[in-house]
Amino acid sequence: MIVRQATVDEMVRLWYKFYTSEFFKENIQKGNAEFWAIEHHNRLIGELYLFKHLNDHDFADGDSTAYLYGFQVEELMRGKGLGTMLMNHVLHRLVDLDFKYVTIGVEPDHEKNLQLYKRLGFTEKIKTVSKNPCDVNEDYLPTTGPEYLLLRKTL
Repeated sequence: MIVRQATVDEMVRLWYKFYTSEFFKENIQKGNAEFWAIEHHNRLIGELYLFKHLNDHDFADGDSTAYLYGFQVEELMRGKGLGTMLMNHVLHRLVDLDFKYVTIGVEPDHEKNLQLYKRLGFTEKIKTVSKNPCDVNEDYLPTTGPEYLLLRKTL
């Protein structure tokens, strides 16, 4: 298992949601986002996106706070510490980039994710939101969905 920065082409092969994928692609190409993955036997089994700046500065302000999005590990590979390994790698990357804080969103009824994030230090609740700055419509405006918590960790 290796954690590595993945490519835009790999992101598009993993999933494609027209406007959102284009938003991710543009942000990665401009250096505003990074796509990190766990690779096992030449296959990506986990992913995590790092955004440096978003329009809502509570998520990412491009200076002191970054936002993590799309964190997942294939279901059959969960419970083996791989998600923690991926998350810790990206957290170290954020320290190297001189960020002081990092945020992540989680739905309040996703108990396992809440427990993991709290264990990793995401203990400060910033706000409850329903707009997703990383899922956009044709005008690149955030979509609205179920409410979730925006949590923050000091790096």
